[in-house]
Amino acid sequence: MDARISARRAEVRAARRRARLRRTLLVLLALGVVAGGVLLERSAVLAVARVEVVGLERLERDAVLAAADVPPGTPILRVRTGRVAAAVTALPLVRRAEVDRVGPTAVRVAVEERRPVLVVSGRGRAVLLDRDGVAVAPGSEGGLPTVVLTGPPPDVGRGVVDDAALANAHRAWVGLSGPLRARVVRLIAPDAERLELVLDSGVRVRFGRAEDLAAKVRALGAVLADTAGSGVTVIDVRVPAVPTVRTD
Repeated sequence: MDARISARRAEVRAARRRARLRRTLLVLLALGVVAGGVLLERSAVLAVARVEVVGLERLERDAVLAAADVPPGTPILRVRTGRVAAAVTALPLVRRAEVDRVGPTAVRVAVEERRPVLVVSGRGRAVLLDRDGVAVAPGSEGGLPTVVLTGPPPDVGRGVVDDAALANAHRAWVGLSGPLRARVVRLIAPDAERLELVLDSGVRVRFGRAEDLAAKVRALGAVLADTAGSGVTVIDVRVPAVPTVRTD
């Protein structure tokens, strides 16, 4: 009996030693993995050697690189792609940015620039406005319709929400059908209540507030189709159920 008890106790002690050894080996292995990861992260083998920037037309590459702030030698595993994308998207001319690690030594920044669709002028200044209603650059561009304000246009990087008259004009322009939008050459917006569209034919459209857009677009399209070549110079769709016309 005593021999069996002694043997059992020896087996228990041996099992405990093996368990302690396994735990020690696992801890050492984990420490080795962590240390290896730290060394690998800081190694030149996994450091940024170049930053690729694609999708640029108006924007300068140096401006994107400055916003991204990923200098050569940065450990590539420390590059936070979401943070870099947010920083690049904050540039006024950038609508969207995507950032990816490319292999062990490169970062790729794909930029979608804001494209101007309107010129906004007022008080001797002009800016270019994109479809989202953001002022992307100072100046004007031929071939784009112009929104004429009584006040100054927004600063670059600001949006139409800062000006009720401009917001109304932008909302109306976006709400037009494609064929009608293509015919608009000027939007005269003295305030948020009054908006007049000038078409490429010279016809002036009293549009008013950007409300009941679908009804106003249908009414305008129908009147233009019915009055083509008739000498109509003014169309009023402020009450779309009863549009009116005028000839001079």
